[in-house]
Amino acid sequence: MKDLQYYITRPKVDAHNHLNLGMRYSSYLEWSGMPIPNFPRKMNGLDDMHDVIARYTRPRCQTADDVTSLIDMSLNDAIADGVTVLEGSIDIGFMVHFHKDVEKFLQMVSGFVSRYRDRIDFRPELGFGKTFDKTKISKWAPALMESGSFKSIDLYGPEVEEGIEDFKYLFTLAEKLGIKKKAHVGEFSDAASVRRFVEFFDLQEVQHGIGAAADDSVLAFLAERKVRCNVCPQSNYLLGAVPSLKEHPVKRMLDAGVPITIGTDDLLFFDATVSEQVFDLVSEGIITEADADRLLAEGV
Repeated sequence: MKDLQYYITRPKVDAHNHLNLGMRYSSYLEWSGMPIPNFPRKMNGLDDMHDVIARYTRPRCQTADDVTSLIDMSLNDAIADGVTVLEGSIDIGFMVHFHKDVEKFLQMVSGFVSRYRDRIDFRPELGFGKTFDKTKISKWAPALMESGSFKSIDLYGPEVEEGIEDFKYLFTLAEKLGIKKKAHVGEFSDAASVRRFVEFFDLQEVQHGIGAAADDSVLAFLAERKVRCNVCPQSNYLLGAVPSLKEHPVKRMLDAGVPITIGTDDLLFFDATVSEQVFDLVSEGIITEADADRLLAEGV
């Protein structure tokens, strides 16, 4: 069997990475000086994760320099894993740390692209949560999207259909600007919700999407439309979306013809790089080595 180093040296994409939480805990701890008790660990769903964020990580990020440091750590840890294409999400809420100055925020983003150009193909992604102030999103998002700095957008938060119409205009603008459209759905929600989000926003990619595996017709729908699912097996397991790695539906999705990548989601919380997750899936007999090569080739 191929060893972990083989997967590290293979070119790969990480298309599901929240850059404020995209670093190793060891990297974060050295920078922050603030230990998180019993960490990383298995969590009791998203509420448990959000509790850790509220108590530990959010209070440590107070300035534009803090945001810059977090993103820098995440880029370096992606490079260390051999990631060659990084579609990394930068939350629109961090505009607050830049005193709501669009130009300063964009200078930070473009600075990373140019600084790391020779080491990684960094494609910034603008992320926004359903629960964030919609007035601020409507004020900042169009200007940020029209700048040309962001190559994709991602909507996340509660995986419910209620309120998604409030964000439709951003996906319409993304279509006009040629920006890739993503949304989080199907980690804890069902197959019908995955299809609904894809159709409503005309998504090109789904962040997670594993709920689709419960319905052959939805898998066929995703495969026919070539909608890629950026799946995060370690995140799904540690948050309780799947009972065990052995029971993860990634193989079922692959065999149905759905384009799949493996993402880190939040490396700080889940402590498994793209390479490590692919290696674990092969080691546990969940996918074959040929499947693994196919996963790594997707998106590169």
